[in-house]
Amino acid sequence: MSHVEAMREATEELAHALEMLSKTEVGPMLSAWRRFTAAAHADGALTRRQKELIAIAASIIKGCERCISYHVKAAIAQGATTSEILEASFVAVIMDGGPAVAHLGLVLDAIEAHKGGTS
Repeated sequence: MSHVEAMREATEELAHALEMLSKTEVGPMLSAWRRFTAAAHADGALTRRQKELIAIAASIIKGCERCISYHVKAAIAQGATTSEILEASFVAVIMDGGPAVAHLGLVLDAIEAHKGGTS
């Protein structure tokens, strides 16, 4: 499996895991978290697209491959361009240095995995 395919799969696995958790005793906590994140991602002083770009940078700094894939997909869905995604990624490099550079390949793979649709 290519790493691009792995990025698609990582996002699908995350969605599946959250769906399974929502059916357990922690479902109400997950639901509360989802409401919080929806409110935090809503347009306000910053647009949803801008917030997804920030989330990409934070995901890189945290080293979370699934988060990178999820937020790249969401940013693309909000109209972010490859250039915007890469610029946001380099903000992570400013803040995190070499470890962030090591994750830029994941960003490129996630762009490839999710561009042109919601696959």
